[in-house]
Amino acid sequence: MTSVAIILVTISAFAHAFWNLLGKRQNPSTAFFFVASAFAAICFSPLLFVYHDAFASIPAQVWVWLGLTSVFEAIYYIGLAGAYQHGDMSVAYPLARALPVILVAILTATLGLGKPLSLIGGAGILLVVIGCLILPLRSLRQIRLDNHLTACCLLAGLAALGTTGYTLVDNQALFDLRSAPGIGLSQIEIAFFYLALGSIAISIVMGGYILVSTPERAELTKVWRAGKGIAFITGLLILGTYGLVLAAMEYATNVSYIAAFRQLSIPLGAVLGILVQKEPAYPPKLVSIGIIFAGLVLIMLA
Repeated sequence: MTSVAIILVTISAFAHAFWNLLGKRQNPSTAFFFVASAFAAICFSPLLFVYHDAFASIPAQVWVWLGLTSVFEAIYYIGLAGAYQHGDMSVAYPLARALPVILVAILTATLGLGKPLSLIGGAGILLVVIGCLILPLRSLRQIRLDNHLTACCLLAGLAALGTTGYTLVDNQALFDLRSAPGIGLSQIEIAFFYLALGSIAISIVMGGYILVSTPERAELTKVWRAGKGIAFITGLLILGTYGLVLAAMEYATNVSYIAAFRQLSIPLGAVLGILVQKEPAYPPKLVSIGIIFAGLVLIMLA
Protein backbone atom coordinates (compact mmCIF):
# COMPACT_ATOMS: atom_id res chain seq x y z
CA MET A 1 0.00 0.00 0.00
CA THR A 2 1.17 3.54 -0.75
CA SER A 3 1.38 6.27 1.89
CA VAL A 4 -1.63 8.02 0.31
CA ALA A 5 -3.76 4.88 0.66
CA ILE A 6 -2.65 4.44 4.28
CA ILE A 7 -3.53 8.03 5.20
CA LEU A 8 -6.95 7.89 3.51
CA VAL A 9 -7.90 4.57 5.09
CA THR A 10 -6.64 5.64 8.53
CA ILE A 11 -8.88 8.71 8.53
CA SER A 12 -11.73 6.54 7.31
CA ALA A 13 -11.15 4.01 10.11
CA PHE A 14 -11.41 6.64 12.84
CA ALA A 15 -14.66 8.00 11.39
CA HIS A 16 -16.05 4.49 10.84
CA ALA A 17 -15.56 3.49 14.47
CA PHE A 18 -17.21 6.73 15.56
CA TRP A 19 -20.35 6.37 13.44
CA ASN A 20 -20.77 2.79 14.61
CA LEU A 21 -20.62 4.04 18.19
CA LEU A 22 -23.33 6.57 17.34
CA GLY A 23 -25.42 3.85 15.74
CA LYS A 24 -25.05 1.41 18.61
CA ARG A 25 -26.07 4.04 21.16
CA GLN A 26 -29.25 4.60 19.12
CA ASN A 27 -30.06 0.85 19.19
CA PRO A 28 -30.35 1.08 15.39
CA SER A 29 -32.81 -0.52 13.06
CA THR A 30 -32.66 -0.80 9.30
CA ALA A 31 -34.97 2.22 9.30
CA PHE A 32 -32.31 4.22 11.14
CA PHE A 33 -29.72 3.43 8.48
CA PHE A 34 -32.26 4.18 5.74
CA VAL A 35 -32.80 7.68 7.16
CA ALA A 36 -29.03 8.12 7.46
CA SER A 37 -28.54 7.00 3.85
CA ALA A 38 -31.36 9.22 2.57
CA PHE A 39 -29.91 12.28 4.31
CA ALA A 40 -26.49 11.50 2.87
CA ALA A 41 -27.93 11.04 -0.63
CA ILE A 42 -29.56 14.47 -0.42
CA CYS A 43 -26.30 16.08 0.72
CA PHE A 44 -24.20 14.39 -1.97
CA SER A 45 -26.69 14.79 -4.83
CA PRO A 46 -25.37 18.25 -5.87
CA LEU A 47 -22.24 16.45 -7.08
CA LEU A 48 -24.33 14.93 -9.85
CA PHE A 49 -25.01 18.44 -11.18
CA VAL A 50 -21.39 19.48 -10.76
CA TYR A 51 -20.20 16.45 -12.74
CA HIS A 52 -23.20 16.21 -15.08
CA ASP A 53 -20.97 16.09 -18.18
CA ALA A 54 -19.63 12.71 -17.01
CA PHE A 55 -23.02 10.95 -17.39
CA ALA A 56 -22.56 10.55 -21.14
CA SER A 57 -19.30 8.65 -20.56
CA ILE A 58 -20.57 6.16 -17.95
CA PRO A 59 -20.16 2.60 -19.33
CA ALA A 60 -23.35 0.53 -19.38
CA GLN A 61 -21.92 -2.07 -17.00
CA VAL A 62 -21.40 0.55 -14.30
CA TRP A 63 -25.18 0.93 -13.98
CA VAL A 64 -25.36 -2.82 -13.37
CA TRP A 65 -22.64 -2.53 -10.70
CA LEU A 66 -24.57 0.29 -9.03
CA GLY A 67 -27.69 -1.85 -8.78
CA LEU A 68 -25.73 -4.79 -7.43
CA THR A 69 -23.76 -2.80 -4.87
CA SER A 70 -26.94 -1.20 -3.54
CA VAL A 71 -28.34 -4.67 -2.81
CA PHE A 72 -25.13 -5.66 -1.01
CA GLU A 73 -25.20 -2.40 0.96
CA ALA A 74 -28.78 -3.11 2.04
CA ILE A 75 -27.75 -6.59 3.19
CA TYR A 76 -24.92 -5.01 5.17
CA TYR A 77 -27.19 -2.54 6.97
CA ILE A 78 -29.88 -5.11 7.68
CA GLY A 79 -27.29 -7.47 9.16
CA LEU A 80 -25.50 -4.75 11.13
CA ALA A 81 -28.69 -3.33 12.64
CA GLY A 82 -29.85 -6.81 13.64
CA ALA A 83 -26.47 -7.68 15.17
CA TYR A 84 -26.47 -4.51 17.27
CA GLN A 85 -30.00 -5.23 18.43
CA HIS A 86 -29.02 -8.72 19.63
CA GLY A 87 -25.57 -8.13 21.08
CA ASP A 88 -22.71 -5.85 22.10
CA MET A 89 -20.71 -3.67 19.75
CA SER A 90 -17.55 -5.45 20.95
CA VAL A 91 -18.92 -8.70 19.50
CA ALA A 92 -20.84 -7.61 16.41
CA TYR A 93 -18.39 -5.01 15.15
CA PRO A 94 -15.24 -7.20 15.09
CA LEU A 95 -16.99 -10.08 13.35
CA ALA A 96 -18.67 -7.87 10.76
CA ARG A 97 -15.29 -6.28 10.04
CA ALA A 98 -13.04 -9.37 10.19
CA LEU A 99 -14.90 -11.83 7.99
CA PRO A 100 -14.74 -9.63 4.85
CA VAL A 101 -10.94 -9.69 5.10
CA ILE A 102 -10.98 -13.47 4.59
CA LEU A 103 -13.70 -13.44 1.95
CA VAL A 104 -12.26 -10.58 -0.12
CA ALA A 105 -8.79 -12.15 -0.04
CA ILE A 106 -10.12 -15.54 -1.15
CA LEU A 107 -12.29 -14.11 -3.92
CA THR A 108 -9.65 -11.74 -5.29
CA ALA A 109 -7.13 -14.60 -5.38
CA THR A 110 -9.64 -16.95 -7.00
CA LEU A 111 -10.79 -14.43 -9.60
CA GLY A 112 -7.29 -13.10 -10.27
CA LEU A 113 -8.19 -9.53 -9.35
CA GLY A 114 -5.28 -7.20 -8.65
CA LYS A 115 -1.71 -8.07 -7.80
CA PRO A 116 -1.25 -11.48 -6.09
CA LEU A 117 -1.01 -11.35 -2.31
CA SER A 118 2.53 -11.29 -0.98
CA LEU A 119 3.61 -13.54 1.89
CA ILE A 120 3.88 -10.54 4.22
CA GLY A 121 0.47 -9.21 3.17
CA GLY A 122 -1.13 -12.63 3.63
CA ALA A 123 0.44 -13.00 7.07
CA GLY A 124 -0.84 -9.55 8.04
CA ILE A 125 -4.37 -10.41 6.94
CA LEU A 126 -4.21 -13.67 8.91
CA LEU A 127 -3.14 -11.83 12.07
CA VAL A 128 -5.97 -9.32 11.65
CA VAL A 129 -8.50 -12.13 11.36
CA ILE A 130 -7.12 -14.02 14.37
CA GLY A 131 -7.18 -10.87 16.46
CA CYS A 132 -10.73 -10.05 15.44
CA LEU A 133 -11.96 -13.53 16.35
CA ILE A 134 -10.34 -13.36 19.79
CA LEU A 135 -11.52 -9.82 20.53
CA PRO A 136 -15.07 -10.63 21.74
CA LEU A 137 -13.98 -13.45 24.09
CA ARG A 138 -13.77 -13.20 27.87
CA SER A 139 -11.38 -16.14 28.01
CA LEU A 140 -9.33 -18.04 25.43
CA ARG A 141 -11.06 -21.20 26.64
CA GLN A 142 -14.24 -19.85 25.02
CA ILE A 143 -12.96 -20.48 21.49
CA ARG A 144 -15.70 -22.87 20.40
CA LEU A 145 -17.97 -22.86 17.37
CA ASP A 146 -21.17 -22.65 19.41
CA ASN A 147 -20.03 -19.31 20.91
CA HIS A 148 -20.27 -17.77 17.44
CA LEU A 149 -23.62 -19.34 16.41
CA THR A 150 -25.72 -16.71 18.18
CA ALA A 151 -28.19 -14.32 16.56
CA CYS A 152 -25.69 -11.49 17.01
CA CYS A 153 -22.84 -13.40 15.37
CA LEU A 154 -24.93 -14.76 12.50
CA LEU A 155 -26.32 -11.33 11.69
CA ALA A 156 -22.80 -9.89 11.88
CA GLY A 157 -21.85 -12.58 9.37
CA LEU A 158 -24.67 -11.41 7.11
CA ALA A 159 -23.29 -7.86 7.36
CA ALA A 160 -19.85 -9.24 6.45
CA LEU A 161 -21.24 -10.87 3.30
CA GLY A 162 -22.73 -7.54 2.31
CA THR A 163 -19.40 -5.80 2.91
CA THR A 164 -17.56 -8.38 0.82
CA GLY A 165 -20.01 -7.98 -2.04
CA TYR A 166 -19.99 -4.21 -2.24
CA THR A 167 -16.21 -4.02 -1.81
CA LEU A 168 -15.57 -6.21 -4.85
CA VAL A 169 -18.34 -4.67 -6.95
CA ASP A 170 -17.30 -1.10 -6.17
CA ASN A 171 -13.69 -1.88 -6.98
CA GLN A 172 -14.72 -3.13 -10.43
CA ALA A 173 -17.15 -0.26 -10.99
CA LEU A 174 -14.45 2.30 -10.21
CA PHE A 175 -12.01 0.53 -12.52
CA ASP A 176 -14.57 0.71 -15.35
CA LEU A 177 -15.29 4.38 -14.64
CA ARG A 178 -11.62 5.33 -14.54
CA SER A 179 -11.02 3.45 -17.79
CA ALA A 180 -13.94 5.09 -19.57
CA PRO A 181 -12.81 7.36 -22.42
CA GLY A 182 -13.87 10.98 -22.04
CA ILE A 183 -14.86 10.73 -18.36
CA GLY A 184 -12.95 13.96 -17.73
CA LEU A 185 -12.64 13.63 -13.95
CA SER A 186 -9.73 13.14 -11.57
CA GLN A 187 -9.43 9.96 -9.51
CA ILE A 188 -10.89 11.62 -6.40
CA GLU A 189 -13.70 13.24 -8.41
CA ILE A 190 -14.61 9.87 -9.91
CA ALA A 191 -14.74 8.32 -6.42
CA PHE A 192 -17.15 10.95 -5.10
CA PHE A 193 -19.20 11.02 -8.31
CA TYR A 194 -19.68 7.26 -7.94
CA LEU A 195 -20.45 7.71 -4.25
CA ALA A 196 -23.20 10.20 -5.05
CA LEU A 197 -24.75 7.77 -7.55
CA GLY A 198 -24.44 4.91 -5.06
CA SER A 199 -26.01 6.85 -2.19
CA ILE A 200 -29.15 7.39 -4.24
CA ALA A 201 -29.25 3.75 -5.34
CA ILE A 202 -28.90 2.41 -1.79
CA SER A 203 -31.61 4.78 -0.54
CA ILE A 204 -34.00 3.46 -3.18
CA VAL A 205 -33.28 -0.19 -2.35
CA MET A 206 -33.52 0.32 1.41
CA GLY A 207 -36.65 2.40 0.98
CA GLY A 208 -38.23 -0.51 -0.87
CA TYR A 209 -37.30 -2.85 1.98
CA ILE A 210 -38.83 -0.48 4.55
CA LEU A 211 -42.08 -0.34 2.55
CA VAL A 212 -42.57 -4.12 2.64
CA SER A 213 -41.56 -4.51 6.30
CA THR A 214 -44.24 -3.54 8.83
CA PRO A 215 -41.84 -3.49 11.83
CA GLU A 216 -39.40 -1.28 9.94
CA ARG A 217 -42.16 1.13 8.94
CA ALA A 218 -42.99 1.50 12.64
CA GLU A 219 -39.31 2.04 13.42
CA LEU A 220 -39.11 4.66 10.69
CA THR A 221 -41.71 6.75 12.51
CA LYS A 222 -39.73 6.51 15.75
CA VAL A 223 -36.47 7.44 14.07
CA TRP A 224 -37.99 10.44 12.35
CA ARG A 225 -39.52 11.71 15.59
CA ALA A 226 -36.59 11.21 17.94
CA GLY A 227 -33.42 10.23 16.09
CA LYS A 228 -33.22 12.05 12.77
CA GLY A 229 -30.47 14.39 13.99
CA ILE A 230 -28.13 11.53 14.88
CA ALA A 231 -29.15 9.75 11.66
CA PHE A 232 -28.15 12.84 9.67
CA ILE A 233 -24.68 12.94 11.25
CA THR A 234 -24.31 9.17 10.82
CA GLY A 235 -25.23 9.38 7.15
CA LEU A 236 -22.59 12.01 6.45
CA LEU A 237 -19.95 9.98 8.27
CA ILE A 238 -20.93 6.78 6.45
CA LEU A 239 -20.56 8.25 2.99
CA GLY A 240 -17.54 10.35 3.90
CA THR A 241 -15.64 7.37 5.31
CA TYR A 242 -16.45 5.13 2.35
CA GLY A 243 -15.59 7.90 -0.07
CA LEU A 244 -12.10 7.90 1.38
CA VAL A 245 -11.93 4.12 0.94
CA LEU A 246 -13.01 4.37 -2.69
CA ALA A 247 -10.33 6.96 -3.31
CA ALA A 248 -7.73 4.77 -1.57
CA MET A 249 -8.47 1.86 -3.93
CA GLU A 250 -6.67 3.76 -6.68
CA TYR A 251 -3.45 3.77 -4.64
CA ALA A 252 -3.32 0.09 -3.63
CA THR A 253 -2.01 -2.86 -5.67
CA ASN A 254 -4.66 -5.23 -4.31
CA VAL A 255 -8.10 -4.38 -2.91
CA SER A 256 -7.56 -7.07 -0.24
CA TYR A 257 -5.02 -4.78 1.43
CA ILE A 258 -7.63 -2.00 1.59
CA ALA A 259 -10.22 -4.38 3.06
CA ALA A 260 -7.71 -5.55 5.66
CA PHE A 261 -6.24 -2.18 6.64
CA ARG A 262 -9.74 -0.78 7.16
CA GLN A 263 -9.81 -3.06 10.19
CA LEU A 264 -7.78 -0.44 12.04
CA SER A 265 -11.26 0.69 13.09
CA ILE A 266 -11.64 -2.52 15.14
CA PRO A 267 -9.13 -1.66 17.89
CA LEU A 268 -10.41 1.92 17.73
CA GLY A 269 -13.94 0.63 18.18
CA ALA A 270 -12.80 -1.57 21.08
CA VAL A 271 -11.24 1.43 22.81
CA LEU A 272 -14.42 3.46 22.31
CA GLY A 273 -16.44 0.56 23.70
CA ILE A 274 -14.25 0.39 26.80
CA LEU A 275 -14.01 4.14 27.43
CA VAL A 276 -17.44 5.33 26.28
CA GLN A 277 -19.73 2.31 26.56
CA LYS A 278 -17.98 1.14 29.74
CA GLU A 279 -17.56 -2.38 28.37
CA PRO A 280 -15.20 -4.67 30.33
CA ALA A 281 -11.57 -4.84 29.19
CA TYR A 282 -11.05 -8.61 29.29
CA PRO A 283 -7.41 -9.74 28.80
CA PRO A 284 -8.15 -11.48 25.45
CA LYS A 285 -9.62 -8.22 24.19
CA LEU A 286 -6.43 -6.30 24.99
CA VAL A 287 -4.21 -9.04 23.53
CA SER A 288 -6.26 -9.14 20.33
CA ILE A 289 -5.82 -5.39 19.85
CA GLY A 290 -2.06 -5.95 19.83
CA ILE A 291 -2.40 -8.82 17.34
CA ILE A 292 -4.50 -6.69 15.03
CA PHE A 293 -2.02 -3.83 15.21
CA ALA A 294 0.82 -6.21 14.31
CA GLY A 295 -1.17 -7.45 11.33
CA LEU A 296 -1.82 -3.90 10.17
CA VAL A 297 1.91 -3.13 10.33
CA LEU A 298 2.62 -6.13 8.07
CA ILE A 299 -0.04 -4.95 5.62
CA MET A 300 1.56 -1.51 5.54
CA LEU A 301 4.88 -3.13 4.67
CA ALA A 302 3.39 -5.34 1.93
